Amino acid sequence: MISCRPVDSKPNVDLFSYTSGRFLYNEEIRFRERYVEFDVAALKEAVSKHTGRGRVVNITKLSEGGFNRVFLLTLEDDFQAIVKIPYNLSVPKKYATASEVATLAFLRSKGVPVPEIYGWSATTDNAVGVEYIVMEFASGIGLDTKWFEMTKQQQRNVTTKELLI
Repeated sequence: MISCRPVDSKPNVDLFSYTSGRFLYNEEIRFRERYVEFDVAALKEAVSKHTGRGRVVNITKLSEGGFNRVFLLTLEDDFQAIVKIPYNLSVPKKYATASEVATLAFLRSKGVPVPEIYGWSATTDNAVGVEYIVMEFASGIGLDTKWFEMTKQQQRNVTTKELLI
């Protein structure tokens, strides 16, 4: 389980900086590559607009992967949405974000249960100042936590279903 912490009471630098670990090689460069500053107020406004809900009351940094920082945003009606912001090292610029959105839309059209995309921007020329994706918060248990508990037949069923797309 990834430890989550509300960041409204923390300086915004925690939102912009990589805080999930260390690097053995070129650490300063790796941290710089993953530093992404954005307009927090504009992000909150964008999430409200894209979801058609009220105002954002909390932002929690959920995870930091190899290419994106992921936030869980809670709105005043307790609705939750995910925001993914790519690191500056993601290339080619704009195409990575647009490709992810297109891939999720394609999978959804084929009946694969993937998060709904509420809104996105594949350019930094917006009020937020970065590329972003606002998507549905999908609760549940990840396949990675169940895979090794599954029988070989169950694993085959899952992978066969994915291959039929």
